[in-house]
Amino acid sequence: LNNKNMGRRDFFKVIGGALGISALSYYLGFSSKADALPNDNSPDYADGGIGLPVFRGPYLQKDVSLAALLYRADVNVLTTLCDQALNVVPSCPYRYVPLTSNVMLVYADMLVASLDERDAQVGFIPETEVGFWVLTVAMQKTSNGEVPHHLAWFLPTLLVNEGNSIATGREVYGFNKQAGEFSKPQEIYSPRFAADVLGFKQFAPDAIAQKERLLEVSVSADEQSQVGWSDWRSARDFFANEIMNNIRSDLGSSVIGFVARALVNHIPLVFLKQIRSASSVGKASYQRVVEAPLQIKEFYGGAKLTQSYKLSISHLDSHPLAERLGLQLEQASLLGAWLKVDFVLGLGTEF
Repeated sequence: LNNKNMGRRDFFKVIGGALGISALSYYLGFSSKADALPNDNSPDYADGGIGLPVFRGPYLQKDVSLAALLYRADVNVLTTLCDQALNVVPSCPYRYVPLTSNVMLVYADMLVASLDERDAQVGFIPETEVGFWVLTVAMQKTSNGEVPHHLAWFLPTLLVNEGNSIATGREVYGFNKQAGEFSKPQEIYSPRFAADVLGFKQFAPDAIAQKERLLEVSVSADEQSQVGWSDWRSARDFFANEIMNNIRSDLGSSVIGFVARALVNHIPLVFLKQIRSASSVGKASYQRVVEAPLQIKEFYGGAKLTQSYKLSISHLDSHPLAERLGLQLEQASLLGAWLKVDFVLGLGTEF
């Protein structure tokens, strides 16, 4: 029992920072890192010399105002989601398993630019996004069974209001980015917001897509501005203390022991990157698991949200959020925080 508690405590010291968009490194020493698929023989990308609409990486997200809210989810539904959306590539050396029975809803306003020396001359593009994050443990497949290898954030749904971001995210990494329109919070420390999509309430042969409210986050009273964290370590410690009891106990002592012993610096994002075949619609012309590092560059401030925020989800046949993520149509947040940061999304690794 003492070892188990120590594992949980150490684990959340690690992932606490990741909740605000930091990243954690691969575990070193327990198992060796699997090799990515070689791409030295890949043809040159034909872009005409200008990166738009698909910028070259890596990417800078600057002046990010971010709110993160944690909600309870059905872990069995999350497991099915990972199996359907990640664990489908035979060449991938990992099987991704949800680590908690929660999802994190993230709202972010930012300026986005390429760090490539050519595309960096283009400038910044304003972007707003709303997405759900699922923390997973990547179980490495070995001849002796599976062993925990590293942690990864899976983003099954990400709504954005900018077309270049959709093109770059989907084409380069495999982000499941979709178009959305947002009602924005007046202040990030009081994150009331809503997301609308072009969608269908009900599928029918004669149905016509129209603007529909997909989700809304509300609170009974305005949050007051507060003095929060002056450095990233303080923010990380908050998450460590608040989320320490959320790790799934059914994963067993080996996983808890793994994170307790892990030497960690960052956690990657993970995606399924695929292109539907033009000649056979049930086939993929390309399909790989992609991991990419996401790292904080500058930390400007943040604080815990003092109130519970109600998430209301509308059922749309075209956007079955609640069913896909194991969420209730209405529920209150378990915890939340706001942050102001700069971060960098690095070059990916394909498996």
